[in-house]
Amino acid sequence: MEDEQNEKGVEDMINLSVLDEGTILHNLQARYERERIYTFVGSILASVNPYKMFNIYGRDMVKKYEGQPLGSLPPHLFAIGSVSYSRMLKEKENQVIVIR
Repeated sequence: MEDEQNEKGVEDMINLSVLDEGTILHNLQARYERERIYTFVGSILASVNPYKMFNIYGRDMVKKYEGQPLGSLPPHLFAIGSVSYSRMLKEKENQVIVIR
């Protein structure tokens, strides 16, 4: 199972047995090679710029992630957006999303 994870990468790097620079880069590369540009690290979303267009945005994807708990669906920008928006409305807490 661990070899399969190494080959395909994991959606949430919190589940990696070792969390060091090499393992993180290997996981991001494995996912990138499968055109999975988003990866969670707990409640943090890491993204690798593919420098090409994917059909992963649109109203259907927004609806898919709307109101879903973080981690219940594959990593995506809309997952973070939906959770932050819901938390802001529900708990009346300010939210910060850093895009760099």
